[in-house]
Formats: sequence, structure tokens, C-alpha cells
Amino acid sequence: MLEEKKIDDLIYNQVKAVMKSLNLDQAQLAEKLSLTQASVSKALNGSNEKTFQRIIHLLETEYGVASLNQHLESAVGNDIAEIKKELGGIKQTLERMEKGMKELRGMIKGLEK
Repeated sequence: MLEEKKIDDLIYNQVKAVMKSLNLDQAQLAEKLSLTQASVSKALNGSNEKTFQRIIHLLETEYGVASLNQHLESAVGNDIAEIKKELGGIKQTLERMEKGMKELRGMIKGLEK
């Protein structure tokens, strides 16, 4: 299971990526939301959840961005696929090590006779 911090990072990074794709900067968001750029910056860095939710709402409604939850699910799905791939590689390595240990034990038994 992904750590809560990792999920939060995915959410913030996804919003920043959407902003970049829209050529939308913090100053423009601040103006649209009648906030200071510092407030938007804090929200995008995880310091103000309420403002961050306003940013998401603005992106979804005014800029026609599909639900950011769908984007997040896609990003999380990609992470899970990558983790599964890494675990598969680790499993193969462990199986090779186990086979090597069996062979080594057999060689040691042969030498003891």
C-alpha cells in the first residue's frame, strides 16, 4: 500500500503538471481565486488544504480538466505496476539465490564424504 505522504505528493505533482500543461502559473491562479500568489504557492506545497481544494475545483470547472481523481488513479496505477515489476525481479533473484544455495549445499555434502 502506498504511503499517505507518497499519495499526497502524487496529488500535488499531478496538479502542478496539469497547470503546466495549461500554461497556467501561480500568479494567474491567484488572480482567478482572488488570493495572493504566496497563498497559492503554500497550497501547492501542501500547507493549505482548503486553498488547494479551491485550486482543484477551479481547474476542473473553469479549465475543463477531467476529474483529477482520474488522473491520480492513473498515476497510482502506474506506481503499482512499477512496484509489481520490481517485486517480480526480486522474486526471481531470490529463486536464483535459493537454487544456488541448494547447489552449494550439495557440493559441501559431496566434499564431506
